[in-house]
This record gives sequence, structure tokens and C-alpha cells, in this order.
Amino acid sequence: MSASIAKQVAAEKALSLLRGRLVEATRIGVGTGSTVAKIVELMMNDPELSRILKTRRVYASSLATLLLLRKHGVEAYNHAPRGGLDVYFDGADEVAIDATACMLVKGRGAAMVREKILAYNSRYTLIVVDESKVSKNLGEKGKPVPVEVLEYALEPLLDELNFRGVRVEVRSNCGCRDGPALSDNAGIVVDTWPWGVMAPQQYETLLDTLPGVVGHGLFIGYADAVVIGHSNGKAMVHSCKRTRRNPAL
Repeated sequence: MSASIAKQVAAEKALSLLRGRLVEATRIGVGTGSTVAKIVELMMNDPELSRILKTRRVYASSLATLLLLRKHGVEAYNHAPRGGLDVYFDGADEVAIDATACMLVKGRGAAMVREKILAYNSRYTLIVVDESKVSKNLGEKGKPVPVEVLEYALEPLLDELNFRGVRVEVRSNCGCRDGPALSDNAGIVVDTWPWGVMAPQQYETLLDTLPGVVGHGLFIGYADAVVIGHSNGKAMVHSCKRTRRNPAL
């Protein structure tokens, strides 16, 4: 129950923070996950925000979000637009906030590549989580960093990460079908645990240089702010130092 309260107040706080931006926005990006679904539900129950979602250009970060929006009568797009987004909101699996930048782990739903594209190409990016997702140091909860890789490059990726001491597991498809989990881009999802072997920034740099890696779940410097909901019914807003944004915006 406390977790649901924290998620509810986080979503409510996010909408109070975003309302003015949503009113002015022409292009809105929507992330993936249970917290995002809660935000969408609240928007659809608010006449003004429901009208905004149904009359603006809305871009989904995953097929799951696209179907969720369409279920609510919102005709969303399944690609990133030219000209960028005015606002993008999303959740995270883990958040660590420091003076340098807000650091996130994302990708439990295997949507991290498209989520990162939308976050990078948004003028304002808001991350919304409950208190269970917050860490002092990224990785202390033991959650994996998902990596999306081309099938052709899977074995070399596993070799290199194993050589570097990083624990790796090709994600299973959760019993839905035989074989590995695939992203909406048809890439193979590999869960990795660099914690205690490499710092997040060091691991991010490594992954960004490996041939065949489509993307990964480390988001460092992509958020403008993080909303954290607490089980006591309160929500806090933390400003972030944004360092990753399309300079053309």
C-alpha cells in the first residue's frame, strides 16, 4: 500500500509541475512503465489535460505506451520528431542525485533506447519515481544495466564484458516465447552488473564505444528534474544539472 501511495503522490506532483508546460506544448513525449501509466491515467481523468493529450502531437517511447495511449483515445506517434519535444516525462528503475548530474538506470521494460532518444531530444525532461527507486550511489540496489545489442555482435559483447569482470545475462523472454528478450527495435537485451567493477560514467563510456551496442540503460545528465514520491504522502522535486540535450533545440 505504501508503494502505491508513493507512486500516486509522485504522479500528482509531476502533473502539477508539468501542467503549465503541457498547456504550452505542441509536441509531448511519453515514457514507459507503471509510473508513466499512472500519470497518463490521471491526465485522462483531468478534462484540460485529457484534451491536451488528444489534440497535441504525442510521441510514445515504446509499443506498450503507444497501445496504452490509443486505448485512451490518444493517437500517438511511434517515432521521434524533427524539431524535438517540448516536454518528456518518464520513470526510472533507480535514481541517484548528486551535484554533477542526476544519474538513472532505466530499461526494465527494454525501452531504454527509444526513451533515451526522446529524453535527449526534449527541451524539458522530467523523471518521476517513488522513494524505493532512490539510491545514494547508483548500483547499490543491485539492479542491472540493460544493454541492447545487435544479434550479430552478441557473442563478442559477452566476451568483452566477461573479460572486464562485468556480470552478464542474456535476458529471457519472461515465458512469453522461447529465446532471448527483444526490444521494440528487435535488438537482444542483455542485463549487466558493472557495480564494483566500473563507475557509472566509466561504464557508460565503454558501452558507447563497443561495436554493435544499440544503446543501454545508463542515463547520466538527461533529466532536468526528478520527482520523488514518499509513502508519507509527500513528494519532493530535485533539480538536475542537464548535460545531455540535442544542441539543435
